[in-house]
Amino acid sequence: MRSIGSLFLGGFALAIGGCGSPSAPVPGAASASASSSSAAAAPARDRLASIESAELRRAAAEITTDDLQSRDVVVRRSAARALARIGGEPSRAGLVRALGDEDDEVLTWAAYGLGFSCKGHEKESVAALVARALSRPSAPSGADVVVAPTSLDADAAIRRAIGRCGAEESEPTLVAWLAAPRARAVAAALALGDLANARQKLREETLAALLNLAAGSASAPPIPEALFAVSRLENVPLTVVDRIREVATARLTDPSEARIFAVRALGRAGDAAAPALARVLATPASFSPPERADAARQLKRLGKAGQRALDDALPALVPSPDPVALTGLVGEDFGVLLTMIESLDGPGSAKKALAELAALPAPPAPPEPVARRVAWLRCSAARVLASANYRDKALLGCEAGLESPGSPPAVDGLPMTSIAGRAVVAAIGGAEIVGPRLAAYKAYALRGDRRAREAALDLLEKHDEIDGAAAILVEALGAKETGIVEGAADILAKRPQRAGDAVPHKGKKDKRKKDKEQGPTEVVDALAPSPAIVKALLDALARPAVDLDPELSDSLIDAVGALALKESKARLEVLCRSNYPTTREHSAKALGLLGDKRACPAHPAATAPHELDAQVTAKTTVTFEADAGALTITLDPGLAPAIVTRVVDLVKSGYYDGMIVHRVEPWYVTQFGAPFGDGSGGPDGKASIPCETSPLPFVPLSVGIALSGRDTGSSQLFVMHTRAPHLDGNYAIVGTATGPWGAFVDGDRIRHAKVAP
Repeated sequence: MRSIGSLFLGGFALAIGGCGSPSAPVPGAASASASSSSAAAAPARDRLASIESAELRRAAAEITTDDLQSRDVVVRRSAARALARIGGEPSRAGLVRALGDEDDEVLTWAAYGLGFSCKGHEKESVAALVARALSRPSAPSGADVVVAPTSLDADAAIRRAIGRCGAEESEPTLVAWLAAPRARAVAAALALGDLANARQKLREETLAALLNLAAGSASAPPIPEALFAVSRLENVPLTVVDRIREVATARLTDPSEARIFAVRALGRAGDAAAPALARVLATPASFSPPERADAARQLKRLGKAGQRALDDALPALVPSPDPVALTGLVGEDFGVLLTMIESLDGPGSAKKALAELAALPAPPAPPEPVARRVAWLRCSAARVLASANYRDKALLGCEAGLESPGSPPAVDGLPMTSIAGRAVVAAIGGAEIVGPRLAAYKAYALRGDRRAREAALDLLEKHDEIDGAAAILVEALGAKETGIVEGAADILAKRPQRAGDAVPHKGKKDKRKKDKEQGPTEVVDALAPSPAIVKALLDALARPAVDLDPELSDSLIDAVGALALKESKARLEVLCRSNYPTTREHSAKALGLLGDKRACPAHPAATAPHELDAQVTAKTTVTFEADAGALTITLDPGLAPAIVTRVVDLVKSGYYDGMIVHRVEPWYVTQFGAPFGDGSGGPDGKASIPCETSPLPFVPLSVGIALSGRDTGSSQLFVMHTRAPHLDGNYAIVGTATGPWGAFVDGDRIRHAKVAP
């Protein structure tokens, strides 16, 4: 499913590529020089459209040395931008050449591109980047000299590229640069976060240097961004835990956008950090909703100490049960409360507060947004109280009286609605799925609400005891919703033994503990894919939509490869010539599993997206009437011309009208634009657009395009609510948002969208 990098380390989806309009520089770029006469400039500028086309077709060979050495700086910028977004080995030589350019914008794009194109050349790439950094003018010594976050910054791009390349020389070089003037020190600290994100480790002396930078001194003010690297490590050495807690707690007293890094770092600071996080969570007058929601997530990381702090904080946030008061749940603080509940592993001492939440009364004739929020509170609280008891009365009735018109009827007393259905599926997955629990599971896997059905399919990955998995997967592969098809294919790729009936050992007994509901079983030697699975997979792979949707095609390709289905070879050979690089890579791997070790043939330049022929050329504001209120997004074609044109066209066609907001991580991200409201796919019949990424950072209210891999963007937009450096450069930024985007919950709707006059 298309996603952005999760706040947590496990869900980070990486994608590169993309482009901005060559004729409309990214904000903050240096102005074009006037070194050439207008007569000479005209033919040079004729190259811009060709370069832009080459970029979107991923045709690096069409970007020439003449482009990179043009007397017209706009052409050089366009060429460097194109190579940076095309990326990979074909772009490397040109990017190295552009690294020597005297223009800061050319240099920024060259460094950015090398950071994503250094695989197999890490050492020489870092050496070139370091040499270029050392040739730069000295930075001003003033502590407050920092480049605006919406501007291109060559020094930052060089440092972030060094971090992403991850050569042995990267870490000591970046540590040395922590002593630079503030702007460059911030960039080096963020680059060490990139390195930590990739390697999941930093040297203890590196962590010590970062913590000293974050602490500040009598002569140097603190730099809280230095805590970003700490927050990207899953585990930190015990020797620095106390120092992390000391420094991060001190930074909580300094209000700034970067204070969020202190909150996240406390999640790595051991049990003794729980009181500081609890203070953040319980003090809305001093801390923002993003900081408070993040504090709840970090408390979950701290185990028992964090759970006790959440238990203690929850009662104060339980809303009044007065039906009229409940109509005020549509607000920006709701997400903090919901995050707290979902961070609880069990009821603990908050059992009474959870019971109150699970029993909240339905307001009289509640508007749909209010009913949805009451349902989320009820069902989330009931889920924590019920644990694995999927037949808990409060859980089964948590959405009763709050259903939307046309909600599916219950099956054997099990709610088939979206919110309650997902909560019940989570409870089903809390124990071995056999006997009556298996029957309940199958009700959701085969007939549940779309989101509940997808959640049920996910359980197949970890619950080997589920009987009849092949039949469930056959049904899913035939679904019209791409998310369900992808979910089934992903399970088969990860667990190919789910594809058929077990072949038991001869003369051996299964020594595993038997469940009284399950009865005796036998040890499995191998699993033969059932004919029904084979047919369903091949039929799904043959769908025309597969050629336009790399997310769907890659999942199905991985599945047929894992099952070594020889019948898929002809189709794989076709997909080996796909326009999409990820599809070619997956196809080559699948063919290799079938015994064909040849690489996919060199791919000719793809066809440029049709949006290139009728581009939106001016900033365009889109207004939304939504359950969360009135909102806007201002799209900037100077950042990403093709995808901005796609989105504007979709708005005008009514595509977003009635659209479900399918992903809300409170005060982290809000995402919408999936046709079935489940995070998968894009508009029917429209091919995905090559990624149009940039070196600009994601800051609160940045708007990006969600991806499931390189060049998979189409219609799904996300709005950030907090600083997220791990997303920088990995997703296309297309504009900025205004309005209460943080007030959404999963399931809210965009009622109507229009282009502002």
